Amino acid sequence: MKNVGWFKIAAGLLVVGGAAAGGWWEWSQSGSGDTAVTNEPEAAEEAVVTDVIDLPTEKVAAAQLQFAAATSTELIHEHVVPGRLQYDDRQHIVLRSATNGIITRLLVKPGQSVQAGDVLVELSSPEVGNARADALLRQSELKLAIETRDWEKSTCDGLQKLSEAIRRRDAVSKIRKDFENVTLGRSRETLLSAYSDLLLAETQLEAAEENQRNGVISTRTLDERNSNRDQFEAVLTASLEEQAFLAGQSCRKAEASVKDAERRLRISLQNVRTLLGNTAVQTSNNSDGPLGESDIPEDQLSLVQLKAPFAGTIERYNFSQNERVEAGEPLMTLADTTRLWVAADLRQREWRALQLQPGDKVRVMTTLEGIENREAIVHFAGREVDVATNAVPLVAVIENPDGRLRPGMFVRVAIPVSDPRKSLAVPESAILEHDRKSFVFSPENDHTFRRIDVEPGLRTNGFVEILSGLKDGDQVVASGGFLLKSELLLQGESE
Repeated sequence: MKNVGWFKIAAGLLVVGGAAAGGWWEWSQSGSGDTAVTNEPEAAEEAVVTDVIDLPTEKVAAAQLQFAAATSTELIHEHVVPGRLQYDDRQHIVLRSATNGIITRLLVKPGQSVQAGDVLVELSSPEVGNARADALLRQSELKLAIETRDWEKSTCDGLQKLSEAIRRRDAVSKIRKDFENVTLGRSRETLLSAYSDLLLAETQLEAAEENQRNGVISTRTLDERNSNRDQFEAVLTASLEEQAFLAGQSCRKAEASVKDAERRLRISLQNVRTLLGNTAVQTSNNSDGPLGESDIPEDQLSLVQLKAPFAGTIERYNFSQNERVEAGEPLMTLADTTRLWVAADLRQREWRALQLQPGDKVRVMTTLEGIENREAIVHFAGREVDVATNAVPLVAVIENPDGRLRPGMFVRVAIPVSDPRKSLAVPESAILEHDRKSFVFSPENDHTFRRIDVEPGLRTNGFVEILSGLKDGDQVVASGGFLLKSELLLQGESE
């Protein structure tokens, strides 16, 4: 320090003395030069910064350090794009009135959860009442037609059996007993009377033949008895044919009447279904009946109950009780928000993601605190490029069982834009930076930690690829490394 001061004094004399002091300045510079040079490195010497930090036990405990191992992990290059949460179109519906009417009861309110089949609103519609009354009439007509057809069919079957018994020449008494509970209609007496006449004629013919052989009656009388028998046989045969034809025709007419009644009932039910605007109307052989609602009495035929087609939440409704509504007007919106759509636009640098197929997974990140990242399943990736945005739409399905995600919410979507590759990686939280250098801390023992410079690569899904500096299995500080970095910098300044 004395030499340096002397150097300053000599310099001052040089300025005052001018040229006369020139020789002396040169002498002072040459004479004191060795001393200045030998002392300069000591004054400009930089502090040595160590890469190892040793912490007291209490500081290690306060840091709450967490550790992880560098491991070979499958990494995928991702691009993060903005997205929006939307209703799932498959579980989102605007319920509309299919007929004119007046709202008589509102059974739900916005935000209320409902189950499939719950009644949401009741309307009074005279048009629906008339349609239901017509459906009931058609149902009654069909029932009568079916009864008539069944009776005619029984008559045809009974007539066929009676014809077989007559051709076998069963006794009339036996036939009457066997067919006592068989449906025959008017054919019963007609055929039995003709059959009785034939049997009587045959008996008389047999007696006449016996008498003619004994010479009691003439041949002419025998011929008359034979003619009578043939006549009664012809009458019976004609009656059998006529009754069979009439019975068959009646059966066909009855069957046609049933089909016509069924068609008219279907048309009536379709009219009711159209007015109700849903598929609640069932055919007459199902539990719902032709009214469309199994529990609606006939004195409330104009009542229309709008039911929830699936479980969900009432998002909004547009009318109040006692208001008149027109056909086609929206009454309320029902949505199932336990599953939502994530809609994002893929621009040119993400077009490689168009290789995604339905069922592939993407990551969805929200900006709300406390909501963790979630996976979404690709529903579809569009094919047409929007000329205005130069983007292709992507829609994925995300589960929302807790209801914390809301339609319209902004999210970020991590889109894979490369094939997966195996790389050495550590948690992203383990990477620290200083002076544009990346490094990690590796524990040497319970209180000693060494800084290791690394070359990071791909960052994705909370991991960072390590290109150099670590090997598989090396332990690193995954949480709490910032405290170690601060202590290391303070240690360097103190030295």
